[in-house]
Parts: sequence; structure tokens; C-alpha cells
Amino acid sequence: MASLAIIITGINKKGHLILSDKGKTVASPGDTITWIVNGDSGVAAITGIIDDSRINVFHPDPVPTGASTWQGTINKKPGAEKKEIYTINYLKIGDAKIHRHDPEITVKPKP
Repeated sequence: MASLAIIITGINKKGHLILSDKGKTVASPGDTITWIVNGDSGVAAITGIIDDSRINVFHPDPVPTGASTWQGTINKKPGAEKKEIYTINYLKIGDAKIHRHDPEITVKPKP
């Protein structure tokens, strides 16, 4: 089981987050993912990481672990490779509106 860090480095002109993995995460069951907001990214805070997929990628659901970090664990149930979209809700600095970004995650089967 690995620990993966996804750094939020900025916001592009379309309002989408710029992520260190370019929004294409590849993980295995049991891996821990940590989302980290870079201080000069323009993101004030993550307000939620929502898995509304039909396969429940995260178990338990991601939670805040600090002022600028969230952490979640990939569901440990084995199965075939799955590719899903999840949502990062966030606040821009100086803006009270919640924005959303929908990156992709691929969960590889257990070896």
C-alpha cells in the first residue's frame, strides 16, 4: 500500500485546478491519497472531496487532516480495474463561492 500526494499548484483560466498528477491519479486498493494545497495556488481551502461514483472508490471517505490537506484511502475490496471521476470542492482566495473540479482516478486491481 502506497502513499500518494496530489499537490494543488494553481487554478487555470477556465477555473479548473492544476494538479501535480494532471488530474489522472492511478492507485491501488488500500493506497492513501493526500491532497495538499500549495500556498501560492490561489486556492483558499478544499471544502470537500466527494466520491459519487457507483463503485465507492474511497473507504472511508476523504477527510480534512489539516488547514490545507485532505486524506482518503482507496477502497480495499479487490476487483477489476476501475476508472471513475470524483469531485474536489474548493474556495478561491477572496471568493466565497464553492467551485468544483472533477479529476479522474484509476484503481488498479490487487496483484
